Amino acid sequence: MSDILVAVGSVTSATRLVKRLAKYGDTKARVINTPARLSGGGCSYSVTASLSSEQFIRKNIQGITVKGIYIEEFAGGERIYHDIS
Repeated sequence: MSDILVAVGSVTSATRLVKRLAKYGDTKARVINTPARLSGGGCSYSVTASLSSEQFIRKNIQGITVKGIYIEEFAGGERIYHDIS
């Protein structure tokens, strides 16, 4: 099963996006630390959500600094990220 991962500029932005997704009805949305292979070092935050929320996210990211949007898949016990920014 695939999810969407949105890398954002701050924990405040991540929290804002999760609240918007909750109002939309995405119960999977949550704040996480950005996976190391995507963050390039340092602390950063991301939001994971249902893949079905992709269009909602793209239309509702005003005021949120987005560093990247990815599809997260599991293959062979490993997480794979596809950039769809």
